[in-house]
Amino acid sequence: MILNVNKPQGVTSRDAVNAVERLMRPEKCGHAGTLDPIATGVLLICLGKSTRLVPYIHELPKTYRAKFLHGVTSDSDDTETELRPVDNAPALDAALIKSVLPQFVGEIAQVPPQYSAVWVDGRRAYNRVRSGEEISLAPRNVHVHSIEVLNVNDETFSLEIECGSGTYIRSIGRDIAQSLGTGAVMTELERTAIGPFSVEHSLTIEEQTKDDLLQIAAPPTVALPHFPRIHLTGDALTRTHQGQPLTIDQQQFPLPEIEPPPLMGPTVVLSERPDFIAALNERDELVALLERVKDKYWPRQVFQYRRPQK
Repeated sequence: MILNVNKPQGVTSRDAVNAVERLMRPEKCGHAGTLDPIATGVLLICLGKSTRLVPYIHELPKTYRAKFLHGVTSDSDDTETELRPVDNAPALDAALIKSVLPQFVGEIAQVPPQYSAVWVDGRRAYNRVRSGEEISLAPRNVHVHSIEVLNVNDETFSLEIECGSGTYIRSIGRDIAQSLGTGAVMTELERTAIGPFSVEHSLTIEEQTKDDLLQIAAPPTVALPHFPRIHLTGDALTRTHQGQPLTIDQQQFPLPEIEPPPLMGPTVVLSERPDFIAALNERDELVALLERVKDKYWPRQVFQYRRPQK
């Protein structure tokens, strides 16, 4: 099961997970996609065996709304550290910002903020910087699906950004400003969606009981809209539960039709597992993730099983 939690500002992602774990004991919990304490919005918390889905949830597109103060810079690219005014900073308007956006859409090389969770020789970058070290972070390839200008005034600009995992929104605002001869730091950040999970349908964890959370939690299949699906019954379902492969040869062992992923449209999902299929039972419950290897589908993750009724 998966909880779509609306994380408040000033709370770490780990704090939110701990609050859910206290309610859900003895179930283990884990979150998919960290939000900094300054950020608010969608934080997905996986319960029990659904924690195995975290790597696949990372493949889903994420949408953010961010506000930036322009004409200044900081070491952290947000307001966590001292702000430095930019000399002779030009005024910004929507047309000017829109003129440079194409260079920040698609697959781009992005340098993470100095104060980030990137690993540098076995330590987080922010820990090295806070201890007084000078570090140089290499650019990384990330994918930005779209950027929309929401608002611009004399001091700030706001953007809506849809992107892939690993993208730093702080860096996008910083780099847009730099391309226009000025600087910018992020002052607000809200994650409004991860794939089909939106902030409009998120929940707060205050004053919730275990029964409340179980009733609201989404089934694991909702987190896999980018996976093809197959419904298994009988011997195929039993073999999958036992970890045995399913033969693709339709004459030897015919399989049901493989259905296309439910997530369709212009959004690109960057999956590194194109041959993975979500196997469901007759009740649309997730049974396993199957991987095609040559002429067989192998169960790589087995989740739950209901013995078919005779």
